[in-house]
Amino acid sequence: MIVLAAVLLGGCGAQSYRTTERLVRTDAQPCIMLMPPDIELSERTAGGTTELNAAWTKAAEAHFATALREHLTSIGADFVEYLPPDDASPDAQLLDELQSLHATVGQAILEYHFEPALRLPAKKGQFDWSLGPEVAKLAEHGKADYALFVWLRDSYASPARMALQVVAALVVGVPVSGGVQQGLCSLVDLKTGQVVWFNALLPREAGDMRTLEESRATTHLLLDRMPK
Repeated sequence: MIVLAAVLLGGCGAQSYRTTERLVRTDAQPCIMLMPPDIELSERTAGGTTELNAAWTKAAEAHFATALREHLTSIGADFVEYLPPDDASPDAQLLDELQSLHATVGQAILEYHFEPALRLPAKKGQFDWSLGPEVAKLAEHGKADYALFVWLRDSYASPARMALQVVAALVVGVPVSGGVQQGLCSLVDLKTGQVVWFNALLPREAGDMRTLEESRATTHLLLDRMPK
């Protein structure tokens, strides 16, 4: 087992864990496969519920794709796009399954590793998390050594909720939260399925994925100190 290296990104609401400082490949520079990001943008109502906004989500996906490529290019990382299989392929549902698994594993890491008191005894303090052997199938859809998975949720206060925030602050002095941004990002070894680097953008009332400039800032937080 490789001893955990933990990095707390002070003041920016993100925390990452890794099992390696550099990605490894003996015959060439390691290549990262960019998985389609799992992104949802929602509007938060006065009652506190969230309603998915398809137009915002589509814009955020485009902004994130641009910001991601810019960031990886700026750090000299070698990357390729995931090439989805045909609908008739046995692997047609692979992406959905792995995205769902990544979200589940990421939430487990948040719950059982970020809080030392809750760490699972069987892991003996090690950062030992995996998406399983199914990840190896991704190598058939693009030549790469690692896969980059991203899960991101962002919400924004509706006009009614913003009005409620003002009234609550002025009349009863009770703060009412607005929208919240949070995300998970993992770099996974395609040979083993092991998560070699994980970063969590902890819930914050900042950022706006509806604009390219703010998407760049969020992307930087998600990918900061990623090994390459």
